[in-house]
Amino acid sequence: MEWEPERGIRCTMCFDMRFEKAAEYAHEHGFPVFTSCLGISRWKDMEQINGCGHRAAEKYDDVIYWDYNWRKEGGSQRMIEISKRERFYQQEYCGCVYSLRDSNKWREQTGRQKIEIGKLYYSPNQ
Repeated sequence: MEWEPERGIRCTMCFDMRFEKAAEYAHEHGFPVFTSCLGISRWKDMEQINGCGHRAAEKYDDVIYWDYNWRKEGGSQRMIEISKRERFYQQEYCGCVYSLRDSNKWREQTGRQKIEIGKLYYSPNQ
């Protein structure tokens, strides 16, 4: 899996694992709906994400996955506005060590500084 590309089977397996836990938690704690904001990223495949969410929800009769398109109606811009105002951490990769490795390789090749984990926050001045 280490050398699978972004949006490939590695991502599907990661999403499946995370959504299975989210669906299980929703079921065990009486939440009828769960969702994810992963799809707001232009680097992620919404169909892949939503497919994983729906698969996880199918295991429980009392839980559904809400596959909202967070990119439409200015959702991406709204995310940036809120993130700047609240000074949220600005993670520049999905969180997977392989994504970090590949992102840093690309950054080196294009003359950019490597990602420093935990260092970059949205700023109102950006």
